[in-house]
Amino acid sequence: MKLFFGVIALALIAVASPRAHSAEMIKPPADIKLKFNFDNGEISAMISTYSKATGQKFILDPGVRGRATVLVPGDVSAEEAFNHLCDVLAINGFSLFEQGDTFIVKSARNAQRDAIPTFTELPPPQPNRMVTWIIKPKYVSVEELNKRLRILPSKDGEMTPFEPSNMLVVSDYTSNINRIAEIIKQIDVPAAAKTKTSPSPVKAN
Repeated sequence: MKLFFGVIALALIAVASPRAHSAEMIKPPADIKLKFNFDNGEISAMISTYSKATGQKFILDPGVRGRATVLVPGDVSAEEAFNHLCDVLAINGFSLFEQGDTFIVKSARNAQRDAIPTFTELPPPQPNRMVTWIIKPKYVSVEELNKRLRILPSKDGEMTPFEPSNMLVVSDYTSNINRIAEIIKQIDVPAAAKTKTSPSPVKAN
């Protein structure tokens, strides 16, 4: 129980901070092109390739290991390469977050308990990274949303209702958060108006 309220408290504190509203990432250099093509490549090799081409700094947790195939013919922009890198990390259960001018790469479950950004508006789906999104539904209770949608977070994600403020706290990859948001958009609508006209009684023959 203490852990539950601790996680909620951290998320709500983050909402009050400027970072919760902007949550801007370090921008990939706009004028750089690179080759980002890997056949069963190591994650560390992909990060190294991107880092050398862009000059951006990375620190990898010792547990960051895995392979993936990225088939991208020709040169790509640094932004496109970064998006592919984030997708590869997500596929392998990892995510990155910023610490100053450096990206930290960890397991997604550990990353969401560190300094991942918090949004009160829907974050963009790319780059695909672990974030916390807080939504306050207008018409549906978060208890009902959590009951109906709790199976939707990814294996690395979490969904937690905070009933006192009717807020739903979702920590997950941005691609899946956008999927959940679209479903909530369809559910969180005013209830149909009840007819005030009673049906006419059926007369007996």
